[in-house]
Amino acid sequence: MAGRRPAREPAPPSRIVPPAGRAPPRGGAPASRVVAPARAVVPAPAVREIRGPMFIDTASGTFVDRRPPPPTISRRAFEAELDRLVRGFARNEENPGSISSDTCRRCVSCMFCVDCEECYRCTHCARCRASSNLTHCTDCVALHDCAYCVQSENCTKSNYLVLCRSCSECTYCFGCVGLAKVDFHILNVKYTRSEYFRIVKSLEEELGLARE
Repeated sequence: MAGRRPAREPAPPSRIVPPAGRAPPRGGAPASRVVAPARAVVPAPAVREIRGPMFIDTASGTFVDRRPPPPTISRRAFEAELDRLVRGFARNEENPGSISSDTCRRCVSCMFCVDCEECYRCTHCARCRASSNLTHCTDCVALHDCAYCVQSENCTKSNYLVLCRSCSECTYCFGCVGLAKVDFHILNVKYTRSEYFRIVKSLEEELGLARE
């Protein structure tokens, strides 16, 4: 019929090309392409060189020790050098950091002490040895953190001890051994305060202990 446009023919369906090596799915439905996840790249273990003293974390890699070997010393050489140091120290009678402690030997930071030896931070002490942090102590050996003690040995943190041995944190003890955290004891026996001072006065006269 003149003047009428011809009907448009429908376009042919597009052809789906499957991936290489895979057959097309049945029924004509397009197949989704599955992409395999990429493998994580694991770096090679690190190699670090150790050339000085440091903390070594062996879990973070491989280490190569480049430090020189430690010095070696024989037992004979060690004992000889140690003996030399001990003899040299015994000959030295200086008192570094001490004040008015000229008659002392090898005392450090002591003040107003007389005839003390190898003491540390002692004040107003006389004839004490190998002690530290004492004040107003006399004829004591190996006492530490004590005050007003006389002829006592191996005691710590105690005050007003006389002729005591191996006591700690004690106060006002006379002739006691191995006590801890007690006061007003004579020969390891507990007394009242008044009894203690009365008996101690008699003992000091009997034993000839002069008060300084």
